[in-house]
Amino acid sequence: MTSCERWGIELLVEGVCSKGSWEENCSYKPTFILEKLEALKRPVFWADADSVFLKKPDFSSFLSYDISVRRMEIFQNDPRYFFNTASFFANYTPKAIELMKAWSITCALDPSSSFLDQIALYHVLEKIENIRIYSMPVAYCKIYDLDTFFLNDEDVVLEQTQASRRHRSFYEQ
Repeated sequence: MTSCERWGIELLVEGVCSKGSWEENCSYKPTFILEKLEALKRPVFWADADSVFLKKPDFSSFLSYDISVRRMEIFQNDPRYFFNTASFFANYTPKAIELMKAWSITCALDPSSSFLDQIALYHVLEKIENIRIYSMPVAYCKIYDLDTFFLNDEDVVLEQTQASRRHRSFYEQ
């Protein structure tokens, strides 16, 4: 929250009770984004709670697309990791809403599976035709200990600190 305030970024924080496990909490992400899209009737940028904005973002290049998500090309054959959903942009378009509904339903079918939100997104996107996807630049979804070789620190817009990976047991209480 402090980094959003620092850069003058509009922020919507809403407390949500734990669903019972880290996996189930992650599975709620598409439902939450869908609810905000429908309520606000405008684009939504999701950033995991452990994210830190290091500079003011410019989302103008995202607006011509239905969604933007980071593709982890190194994991292109592994649906668990191919998409990094720690940062996710959903435009207020019919295709984005269609995707969010399908993604939400798919996650709700088995919310306890590991990496479900990312796996579900991978499979849902295989079925939705004509959706415009902008491959999110690494600068908007830099993983603190993984991406240091892919971009310079001064180019990073949003850094993911991976708190859930480092402190997972805390989130399962």
